[in-house]
Amino acid sequence: MITAFPKLQHIDSSLHKLLGKVELLLYINPINTEKAKQQFFKSKYVEPPQFRYPKCPLNSRRIRKELFKLKIQKIEEQGIADFYEEVRWYFNGILDCLENVGKSSLFLRSSLKAFGAPTQQELDWAKTIVKAAPNFSDQPSSLKNHSAEEAVHFMKKFVSNYGFEVTVKAVTHMSSKAMVSNSKKAVLIKKGERFSTQELKALAHHEIGVHLVTTFNAEKQPLKVFSLGFPFNVQTQEGLAVLSEYYCGALDYDRLFELALRVITADYVVRGVPFIEAFETLTRTFGLTRDRAFNMATRLYRGGGFTKDRLYLPGFIELYQQRNALDKDLLFAGKTASEYSEFVQTLKANDLFSPLEYSSHSFTRQEAVDQRLENLIELLK
Repeated sequence: MITAFPKLQHIDSSLHKLLGKVELLLYINPINTEKAKQQFFKSKYVEPPQFRYPKCPLNSRRIRKELFKLKIQKIEEQGIADFYEEVRWYFNGILDCLENVGKSSLFLRSSLKAFGAPTQQELDWAKTIVKAAPNFSDQPSSLKNHSAEEAVHFMKKFVSNYGFEVTVKAVTHMSSKAMVSNSKKAVLIKKGERFSTQELKALAHHEIGVHLVTTFNAEKQPLKVFSLGFPFNVQTQEGLAVLSEYYCGALDYDRLFELALRVITADYVVRGVPFIEAFETLTRTFGLTRDRAFNMATRLYRGGGFTKDRLYLPGFIELYQQRNALDKDLLFAGKTASEYSEFVQTLKANDLFSPLEYSSHSFTRQEAVDQRLENLIELLK
């Protein structure tokens, strides 16, 4: 029991108290996206959008100061102490991001520290996916015949199947169509968006079937770090969420194409390609509509260069390749990362791990996938 590790309990609780409200996604989304888009279109794509961001009420400098006062190395078990030291430095990088939102190169430097840059392997995967486009040209376009209000209703009904107590609502200031706020226990839908039936299914399994399942499982764990987040957990958690789209039969070529373009666009950001040039490449070279190209460029250029979105594709490929031997205790216990399996085994050995209360429905009721898509994914080794 955790009472047998009083110093661990103190450090774990102190970290959560300090960092529990540090949710970067709440402060990285521009509050004037639509206005900036209209001005950009009106300028005939020659004046880059000027984004404004929500004011962050958190005192990141005070948080950082208290963070480095914690005597982590006094934790009773050395392996656990080393893990918490990694947690400290990971969140130091997230605090850097929070402090530098909207500060161009400063934010990009912070983002690279926290989320990295696309690797050559990831770019090769992305190029393989993009080149496969002609093989899927006969796929019918999904009709986006559901409003944001209908999406809210769909999500509420989907949530009821799990029994979560969460808020589902439509909001304005978002770069994605849907997201989960872990701290607010909320599913957020972007106002004014339209959704296809398949898209709603994918979003529900992604946001609720994974992100909320891990949120509520984390609350049952003896250690609050499962809620706070393991170091560099984004790749694993987003990869797991995309794998759930695959298992529920909602992952299609268009979605995989989008994830590939996020990797390519992240590379533009890292190489200093201007927003305007990235937008033009997305429309002229990759055939995106101007609305979709603007939204994608905004996701990657927001804040000054937010490279988080490059992680979805490698996260999915990593877990897809391991799909027959996934450590579900590790993956679904909270905001965890795949490389910490040994750490979780240490927790189990010390009676510091609780059985999972919730499981993702898509992982227990798997549906068929387009064979052409399956063949393409198999090429991504």
